[in-house]
Amino acid sequence: MKVSILLCVYNAERYIAQAIESAINQTFKDYELIIVDDGSSDETLAICRTFSDNRIIILKRRHGYISSLNAGLRKCQGEYVARMDADDIMEPERLGIQVKLMDSSPDITVCSSWARTFGEKELLVGNYVSGKVGNITHQFLTGNFIVHPSAMIRRSFLVNNRISYKNYAYAEDFKLWTDIARKGGSFYVIPQPLIRYRISKGQITHIHFREQEDTRVAIQQEIIEDELRHIPSIYEEAAKRLYEELLAAYQRGLLTADHVIKSMSYMFDNLLRNTQIDSK
Repeated sequence: MKVSILLCVYNAERYIAQAIESAINQTFKDYELIIVDDGSSDETLAICRTFSDNRIIILKRRHGYISSLNAGLRKCQGEYVARMDADDIMEPERLGIQVKLMDSSPDITVCSSWARTFGEKELLVGNYVSGKVGNITHQFLTGNFIVHPSAMIRRSFLVNNRISYKNYAYAEDFKLWTDIARKGGSFYVIPQPLIRYRISKGQITHIHFREQEDTRVAIQQEIIEDELRHIPSIYEEAAKRLYEELLAAYQRGLLTADHVIKSMSYMFDNLLRNTQIDSK
């Protein structure tokens, strides 16, 4: 089995058929589709069961999104895990393009792509990053540039490093990416839209924007604290003192959390450049 498509669904009766059809219509055929019903109370499960394709496996779970995602992840048998969401649509060539890249580049852990939105807005997203992403941990201090439903992950890396989704409210994908990065995983962004990403007022991103932002900031603070433990000792004291002063300014209302994060990102980038110069 080459690919396991992991699709976790909850009350998605309006869109789920389109999502499943986009999987069935893939030009690449060596895959299984793991559909995890996360305790839906509408007709989602019934609609999923109308599809007779023998590559489709349906798991019925109690409502609990993170635990359902991890149950689906444990069920996956493919070399690669391709994520998608119930209200999104995969372009027909999506799996084939990503498998070709992952097969030819065994050093790549996560391969994502750009996405084209539809619904309330039509625009290209994720297109400010392309190709292999360098200095990945620091890059995540600028934000989450991986479009979750476009991601394909090397499953052996997750298994070998015991990585799974964690209960980080409305930003479990960002936490997964940073956990992979901390274990030395590498990322590649294909510079073309391989997924159509639906924009609607009912999305988690709209309903829980504030909670999602708070979780994003907490994850980035974890990155900063981890980076501070691994910088060259010659810079350690000054770097930690800077962080403490920035936090004090934040607590007094003089800076926002993003000001602190961006300032530390600039510092880490400068430290990296200085270290590279010193090593020459």
